[in-house]
Amino acid sequence: MTRPVVTAPGRLIAGRYRLESQIGGGGMGAVWLARDELLGRHVAVKQVLSPLGADERQVDEQRQRALREGRIAARLSHPHAISVYDVAQEGTTPWLVMEYLPSRSLAEVVTTEGVLRVDQVAQIGAQVADALAATHAAGIVHRDVKPANILIGQGGRVAGLVKITDFGISHAQGDVTLTQTGQITGTPAYLAPEVAQGQEMTEASDVFSLG
Repeated sequence: MTRPVVTAPGRLIAGRYRLESQIGGGGMGAVWLARDELLGRHVAVKQVLSPLGADERQVDEQRQRALREGRIAARLSHPHAISVYDVAQEGTTPWLVMEYLPSRSLAEVVTTEGVLRVDQVAQIGAQVADALAATHAAGIVHRDVKPANILIGQGGRVAGLVKITDFGISHAQGDVTLTQTGQITGTPAYLAPEVAQGQEMTEASDVFSLG
């Protein structure tokens, strides 16, 4: 069980980001649509939540994970990857400030529409593959490529635009991992066989997950 979302629309984060509505969430946090009042643009902000009853060490580890996600994502600039703009600190809670893409996740699209046409799959796959090539060239392994982390743009100029997101468990070369030795990270249904057997994730593991 996680700590409930103790926030609401209208709240100003770090004196700059005005929350408008919650647009997503998961076990480790909630994602909000917000307005950057300094630059006058919409952004997505991810509130990183600690588990209920977490001790000081666990809270600090969660904060370090958020900072690490921000650092890793900031190393990558690609038209098919969600950009991270800032890590805002509000009290003891870190907020990741990211590019906002009006979209549905690929998981939502498949649930709603069923099996996609071959040409749609090819178009989505090509854009994600392009982003992963740049990710790997930057020395980053995503480690959690799955439909829920692939966003499909909706409306206007972004219709059909595909971007990969959520670098929360990614690993960058030269970065210290926060994963305990022997612990398998990622989503079981999309893990490469060697990863399921306890081996280290590599660029090839990402490619398997994409497939």
